[in-house]
Amino acid sequence: MDSTLAEHNDAAAPLPAKRHPFAKLFSGLLITLGVIALKLKAVGALVFDFFRGYAVNPFEGFGVAQYLVAGGTMLLSIGAYAMKWPLGLGIGFMVITLIHEIGHAVVIRGKGLRAGVMVFIPFIGGAVTLKDQPRSAYDDAQIGLAGPIFGTAASLVVLQIYKWTENPLWLAIAFAGFGLNLINLLPIGMLDGGRISGAVTKWMWVFGGLFLVYKVVKQPNPFMLVILLLVAFQVYASIVREHDDKSFYDVTAGQRAAIAIAYFALVLFLGHQTFMAYSRLSELVK
Repeated sequence: MDSTLAEHNDAAAPLPAKRHPFAKLFSGLLITLGVIALKLKAVGALVFDFFRGYAVNPFEGFGVAQYLVAGGTMLLSIGAYAMKWPLGLGIGFMVITLIHEIGHAVVIRGKGLRAGVMVFIPFIGGAVTLKDQPRSAYDDAQIGLAGPIFGTAASLVVLQIYKWTENPLWLAIAFAGFGLNLINLLPIGMLDGGRISGAVTKWMWVFGGLFLVYKVVKQPNPFMLVILLLVAFQVYASIVREHDDKSFYDVTAGQRAAIAIAYFALVLFLGHQTFMAYSRLSELVK
């Protein structure tokens, strides 16, 4: 009798409801999206915290003299460009150069260093001097990278304006901007590439030096010779500093890899953009 009752109760018990496959898929998707959202939130917080450190006034500490030097040399450069180029091209090129130099100044201030003067030299570019020297080759490389990154962003904006308007002037400005930032990445002492290469390997300076020697031999002129001598002196000073101040070049493997990846990616990207802009200009003038 007990056995019959047990069988009756088992038969009367409701079966567990089966979940629809779509419900399982939907709940799994929600869990996955939740995990991704949490990861993105954490990454976003890190990115925000990183860039918050660079939310600075790049002209902080500039006085009347610094503004006069920057403004005066900008106007001088625009006037010099206007003698050889259309006025719009000269102005556009100077705006990209200014944004390039502001990039340097932003990271200089973000690292708690003081900028000296911002000066522009016709057919050369610009420069921001430092009152305080970077504390490490890694900091110096970040300052060096900031200029080409800002300048590349400005050139991409100009390229987009060309795509909207189809005005060749904008394409010419973009080409000049890409070329300026690409040349600045050469691993030559006074250029941004020279500062960046100090955190990667000093052997990059040898490549840059050989390039300069080649240019002096193939196209000899006093200006190139002066640049070669200045670069040689700067490389020598850097080697001396490496011997006397080993902590300056104490760069971790991770930092070295990060700078190298950023540098070579920027070189490849700018090389491609410069070539494409030049090809488009060539097609337009045919």
